[in-house]
Amino acid sequence: MSDEVTYVIGGSVEDMRDRFLTAVRRAEAGEAPQPERIVTFENWSAFLKTFSPARIALLEALTGGPAESINALAGSLRRNYRRVHDDVAALERAGLLTRRGRQVMLAADGARAHLDLRPSQRATR
Repeated sequence: MSDEVTYVIGGSVEDMRDRFLTAVRRAEAGEAPQPERIVTFENWSAFLKTFSPARIALLEALTGGPAESINALAGSLRRNYRRVHDDVAALERAGLLTRRGRQVMLAADGARAHLDLRPSQRATR
């Protein structure tokens, strides 16, 4: 597992560009790269689509160790296989889960979220 994933809610393309350019400048200056895992969501609604209560429960179920399969995970959660499969896929895209063979496991030790309350560039145009 890696250390942590940071979720930015309401971040802009400009914010992502600035993070990228900062990393490039540091590399050009000879600094060792500091890997960061940052996932940006356009708004709160987009974040909540990924982090529903059922998906949070799924993550919590995996804190004790990997599930042998999605089917086993669905059984332990007493949920429909197809819905758990879809949730695993969404959480894998978000960087929180990984699969090794049939096993499903946490991909990060933790996550933190930053909510940007400034109006987005799109909203002000």
